[in-house]
Amino acid sequence: MARPHALPRLGALVLLILGAIGAPAHADHDPRGRRADPPERSTIGIRLLEASSNRRDDPRARLYIVDHINPGTTISRRFEVRNGSDTTRAIRVYAGGAEIRKNAFTPLPERVTGEPASWITVDRPRLAVPPRSSVTLKATISIPENATEGERYGVLLAETSSEGPSPQKNLRMISRVGIRLYLDIGPGGDRPSDFEIERLTPGRTETGMPVVKATVRNTGERALDFEGRMWLSDGPGGLSAGPFPAQVGTTVAPGGTAPVMVVLDERLPDGPWGVKLELRSGQVERTVTGTLTFPAKPSSWGLPAFLDEAPSWLLPAGAVTALALPVALVVRARRRSAARDARQAGPPAAGGDGPDAPDAGT
Repeated sequence: MARPHALPRLGALVLLILGAIGAPAHADHDPRGRRADPPERSTIGIRLLEASSNRRDDPRARLYIVDHINPGTTISRRFEVRNGSDTTRAIRVYAGGAEIRKNAFTPLPERVTGEPASWITVDRPRLAVPPRSSVTLKATISIPENATEGERYGVLLAETSSEGPSPQKNLRMISRVGIRLYLDIGPGGDRPSDFEIERLTPGRTETGMPVVKATVRNTGERALDFEGRMWLSDGPGGLSAGPFPAQVGTTVAPGGTAPVMVVLDERLPDGPWGVKLELRSGQVERTVTGTLTFPAKPSSWGLPAFLDEAPSWLLPAGAVTALALPVALVVRARRRSAARDARQAGPPAAGGDGPDAPDAGT
């Protein structure tokens, strides 16, 4: 989510407020929740109304346009734009590009054109939406015959703005909301999606809030967005706790690795605890269990959890029994190495924008 910012050389101040992609944005608040000036209310929202027939059980495809499309094929998707304000809003609807940058899905500036934005048209690119009402639109995606194979990222955007700058009003706000697009182009069927949870590392923030960092590797051929929950059990005195939601907003490109953070209750003792983490991206779910202990001091990482099952990269097919003892030794050595890496990387932060700096207040 972008911070409001001034655009130079316009002679007036313009604020750009980019809402959560796939969720309503409120133009009278900036992305950090602070009230912006002027206090004119201009709330808009956007949501997808249909998914492809082979993804109706995919919760990710109900939020985003996630499809495999052969070159030379045309598809369409219905979506809704809503005006939640008390006045009629002029709304512009268009497609833009996007990229995965630092494990975050990031829309590109409008001036950056090309695939897949050039493949997408909207039946009503400009419309006036009455107060407290919504309009159903259709986006058509036409893939050229000569399109090369690979996954493309884009966004379908709805944009509205306050009145233009004037001598009395030198502030204009632009509010945008959007639907993400993940388009896999190529002959044949959909590319596989898969991931592994490689490691769980417990820590405490500067304020002493317990946190667990899950290291996740995308082992498939499509980008992934994660959601999940964590439970603790068999703690001191038989305590149990959870579920605790994983922080959302992490998008991992194929072959990439990213941290997924879970912030827990500040009242939890150090442990040891039994831990269970369930993560999901679309129709792919993975679960790990193990044992962990939180460090006693704030601003520190503890030893990685001892997982009940070693990651698959440690267990070649057919060698589980023969390598049981060596694997245990490797896991312990890897835990010691990870602990050294964590100490060198510094303590968990109490707040920040990156996945390694969880905000205990969210």
